[in-house]
Amino acid sequence: MKKRLKKEIYCKNFSSGYGVRYSDLPESIEPNDIIRINDVESHYSENNSWDAFTELIIIREVEETEDEYQKRLSKEKILEEEFKKRRYDTYIKLKSEFEPIKK
Repeated sequence: MKKRLKKEIYCKNFSSGYGVRYSDLPESIEPNDIIRINDVESHYSENNSWDAFTELIIIREVEETEDEYQKRLSKEKILEEEFKKRRYDTYIKLKSEFEPIKK
């Protein structure tokens, strides 16, 4: 069954100050698009540091194409097989651990 996907169609970081101006929005924006604005404060430490920035992300809901649908189905099938194998491996380990030793 095809479904509607949320795709990130635009992303831009602004290093100066907080907020986004209307003029910073792309012209291709549509009325149903989702606008996400993340204000990230600066962080300084010995191992990891960054300056404050604002991130503008535009997300659009689109219908899944036939190719995307087939890829998703094949990925799900592969994951299902991997999970089944992991569960079986875990079962074998637990069985050997808790099975009484026969003499």
